[in-house]
Amino acid sequence: MDRDVMPVDVLFVGAGPANLAAALKLGRRLKAAGAEGKFEIMVLEKGREAGDHILSGAIMDPCGIAELLGPDWREQGFPVEADVTTETVLTLSATGASKLPFIPPTLKNHGSVIVTLSQAVRWMKEQVEQLGITVAEGMPAESLVIEEGKVRGAQIVDRGRERDGSPGPSFEAGAQVRARVTVLGEGSRGSLTKSLVDALKLHGPNPQVYGTGCKELWDLPAGRVRKGDVIHTAGWPLDNRGYGGSWIYALSDTRVSIGFVSALDHKDPANDPWQNFQRWKTHPRIAAVLEGGTLLKAGAKTVPEGGWWSRPKSHGDGFLIVGDGASLLNIARLKGVHTAIGSGTRAGDTIADALLAGDPAECLSEATLSAYEARIRGSWIREELWRTRNWRAAFAKHGFRVGKFVAGFANMLGGKIFADRLPLHADHEAMGKGDAQRGRAEFKADGKLTFDKVTGVFHSGSIHEEQQPSHLLVADTDLCLTRCTEEYGNPCERFCPAAVYEFVGKAAERRLQLNFSNCVHCKTCDIADPYEQIRWTVPQDNGGPKYLGL
Repeated sequence: MDRDVMPVDVLFVGAGPANLAAALKLGRRLKAAGAEGKFEIMVLEKGREAGDHILSGAIMDPCGIAELLGPDWREQGFPVEADVTTETVLTLSATGASKLPFIPPTLKNHGSVIVTLSQAVRWMKEQVEQLGITVAEGMPAESLVIEEGKVRGAQIVDRGRERDGSPGPSFEAGAQVRARVTVLGEGSRGSLTKSLVDALKLHGPNPQVYGTGCKELWDLPAGRVRKGDVIHTAGWPLDNRGYGGSWIYALSDTRVSIGFVSALDHKDPANDPWQNFQRWKTHPRIAAVLEGGTLLKAGAKTVPEGGWWSRPKSHGDGFLIVGDGASLLNIARLKGVHTAIGSGTRAGDTIADALLAGDPAECLSEATLSAYEARIRGSWIREELWRTRNWRAAFAKHGFRVGKFVAGFANMLGGKIFADRLPLHADHEAMGKGDAQRGRAEFKADGKLTFDKVTGVFHSGSIHEEQQPSHLLVADTDLCLTRCTEEYGNPCERFCPAAVYEFVGKAAERRLQLNFSNCVHCKTCDIADPYEQIRWTVPQDNGGPKYLGL
């Protein structure tokens, strides 16, 4: 098949905070050196607009953005919703709530700010464009171009295929963007990053583990919250086997961001992140905050929780991996924006050094790009993540009640306890067969305080053209109908927060129906399927959620 070829010097896949920080740093370095416009730089974004597919809490430690932009980062216009003013940590039982008498060191947010990350990304995108860098929105990259173990760019998804995959009347072959260096900043469980790590065997000492975070934006009656209020909770509705927790962040005196993260290594095949979130809202303490309010937007995404020991090798011939894809989120602090921006800053510096030094290579070498890893290891990023390197593994080994003491004690000792590198197991390996909780009663949403998954999809703004191939691929649907039904009770119906997977019909007519147009691009299915039969790929229509403002 003939494809257009677009040569560039630097290709960024994904317009998230890490890649935009890298592009911004690179652009400013080139401008300061009088090399502005000398090199061709492109950012590919699969969403219709930058920010559409970005979802986070989010409380941001400003150290990353201050390092990138300077101490006057606010004066430059970086958008902030509120400064953190008051902090509360609650432990919930089914009906009660106990307030911790102190804020755990990992959850102290003095000096941090509440941001709407999709808006922050939008602002960063505008700064990048002002430097003459192309940000190509609505351009999903389908695969990497790998030649002799070297990454040489990415291929844009084909357009105009029919549902069966055959070329339709408007078919257009995706272009191949060839680059001297490709920077992967796709976020959590990026499809290209996953394929690269598998192909080149870049896995870290521990596998990555994930949580699925569900989020809503609410308008509340006056007097419920004050701008800058921060509340975190742990406990109910999760049991001792489940890692996770929630947040309430007051963006203003009447608007709050709320959310709940459920780890995907829970042994119960009935574990349902969206249902956990909705149940949590019925707790008397939480319901009292939300009563009479209005749901504005909703969404879901996964977060990489493994930390330092789950980091893949993040540099090689022709590529760098930044942000969540590089396992740089600090799950102990519930923060990853600052480390994503910090990794992008170091990627931008590494590439700038190579280009300004006149490196003639058509594909920047692993030796050249190893400066990125050296910069990470010599920075506050490594220092911060090293202290929490065994955090998530402590909970996985000991359960939540004991794990919180083991993890906290290890943090006090610099991260090491008993053994240095506690092992982790991949999420899909953790699910138990025949668990007694599989038959628990389904939660019924009331449509006022709690909402079903389809309503959540509506409030995410997710749209996909239905006359296209499904971007969710199931390798063996017969296995779904037989072995998975018998062993796990088809957990995809529960762990997907968007009601994509649905078994319809009875007896011999029973089949799996993929409601792929519901997909909010969280990647939970790609992670949690116990047989690893489900693969998430980019849709050809650049569809998906519209999280701008969430």
